[in-house]
Amino acid sequence: MLAEQTVLRRADDLTYQSLGENQDTVILSLDSGQLYTCNHTAEEFLSALDGSRSFADIIELLAQQFEVPREQLQADMKSLAEQMIREGLIVPV
Repeated sequence: MLAEQTVLRRADDLTYQSLGENQDTVILSLDSGQLYTCNHTAEEFLSALDGSRSFADIIELLAQQFEVPREQLQADMKSLAEQMIREGLIVPV
């Protein structure tokens, strides 16, 4: 279970690239060869994972960028983060 004070970072073997404005972002795990796609919100989440911000700090940053209720944003990003942790794409510091 992900706590608000948990600091997250991208896995060392993770790379991602936007396909352009209003397009998905491609995520690649270099070690496994797994390829994923995500939307702009998930891309911004990945960009915020610098290994020094807590999950709560990241939610606050994203809440300033997107017009969505904070509670919904937090629930969605928590679900995404927990899935990405299980997949080995991001790791707690």
